[in-house]
Amino acid sequence: MLREWLHSDRSASAGFSSVERRAIAVVWEYRAAFSRPLIKVNVNLRHYIKKAGCEVVVAQRLKRLPRIAVKLIKQPRMRLSQMQDVGGCRAVLPNQEAVYSVLEGIRRNWDIITVDDYAEHPKPTGYRAIHPIVRRDERAIEVQLRTVGQQDWADEVERIDSRASYAAKDGDGPPEVRRYLQLLADAIAQSEAGTRISVDDLRELSELRTHVP
Repeated sequence: MLREWLHSDRSASAGFSSVERRAIAVVWEYRAAFSRPLIKVNVNLRHYIKKAGCEVVVAQRLKRLPRIAVKLIKQPRMRLSQMQDVGGCRAVLPNQEAVYSVLEGIRRNWDIITVDDYAEHPKPTGYRAIHPIVRRDERAIEVQLRTVGQQDWADEVERIDSRASYAAKDGDGPPEVRRYLQLLADAIAQSEAGTRISVDDLRELSELRTHVP
């Protein structure tokens, strides 16, 4: 029902039928059920970060309804109950070594569903981070472990999306912007690894930057 409403012309209007209101209410209730498990994961994550000797920079969020809807539309075979990032928290750590140290603590002590290593295998957008999906109180909670540079890249994407009419976060936008973000992510990763960034890459980044909102 939610997918049908979003695909319809009525999604742009303020009016909802009683069936649509019920469908949206179900999503909100399902989303709210992640609040307490998410708080527990957040508190425990801070503990493991402190054990790793890192400064604690942790945030948490429940996925907003529009983002839930976009994901359901892009993945039409996915049911709401299969979505593993309705509740999520994020830790920003000083380097990749610290990220893997915290990840090992999570592996040893938490109920892990899966781990997506986007540091080793970046998304096509250039996005890098490590996402362990953990189970807490029968709810799947996504934990995002990022380096400072990876967070800087994500902040740049958010800045672009706030100014543009497309969603760079989802890989949308002009090819120049997509290439800029990919190359920027590569440059940040090289810098954090202590590898010199090539002059050609720096020149291309500078040229592409003129196309970025």
